[in-house]
Amino acid sequence: MEISEFIKTRKQFPILPSGYKESAEWEESQFFNAWIKKYPESKHKEIIERLKYIRSYALLFPEYDGEQWVPSQDAINHYDNRGRRIDASGLSQKEFYEFDILQDAIKELGLSPIATFEFIAFIWRELSKWLYRGTIERMEDRVNRLMNRIDERPNDKMELDIKVGSKHFKFANQQFIKSLIASFINSNLESANQVEIIYPAKREIDYILVRTILQYLPISHKKQKKGAFTQAERNLGLCVLWLTGELNHKKGDDPTDFCTKDNNATFDKLIRDYKDMPLPIISPLF
Repeated sequence: MEISEFIKTRKQFPILPSGYKESAEWEESQFFNAWIKKYPESKHKEIIERLKYIRSYALLFPEYDGEQWVPSQDAINHYDNRGRRIDASGLSQKEFYEFDILQDAIKELGLSPIATFEFIAFIWRELSKWLYRGTIERMEDRVNRLMNRIDERPNDKMELDIKVGSKHFKFANQQFIKSLIASFINSNLESANQVEIIYPAKREIDYILVRTILQYLPISHKKQKKGAFTQAERNLGLCVLWLTGELNHKKGDDPTDFCTKDNNATFDKLIRDYKDMPLPIISPLF
């Protein structure tokens, strides 16, 4: 499955230095323990429970300050702006906690409902921004990225498809295509600084949403796992797509028809189509 340029430009998880995890966990906990004091002590236990999955996830993509890796503060930023972020995501806490199929899957997978909701809200808030807002890219950056790809794989076949109105003009002459690109790079065209918004495909976002949740939540299996995913994991993924509105359904539809084994084909095809896509970092900073 061809991956969109939008996804190709997203940052991947960094290769972290040895010994990073232990020092990062200590540093993050010190900062977290100082931060939480701004809230009443009676709420500390609840806050810790809510944020535990986001904190673990955020440790995987620290910020580099030029000298050392610094643990991300995404979890506390999420909580400080929690109401606004959840409202912006469009998720309903009431629907989440009353969604029996989803709650059964969470229980079977040994997850905390409250921490799972916060993790889904955190992930979906950012992915929905990717999906509906896209990102701005300069023409020059796009062409340079194309040239880098050509340099990396010079023997790949090239084809240029130009659409004017309803007419398509296709060129397969590699030298001609390269000469057009070279002319662009060597010129001072004003168009080089023009920008356009690029978007991911909806199914790419669906895959990243489901796969990130299933890969980074601390799932435990009460039943022997016979395949890549248990039925509870499939149900969880389908329920999350339902909850976010990514699984097409009409008002009044029965989620049993969409979020259980009756709809395994939708889950399995999504995972199969994008199985080779590296998962990008999901964070407001990236």
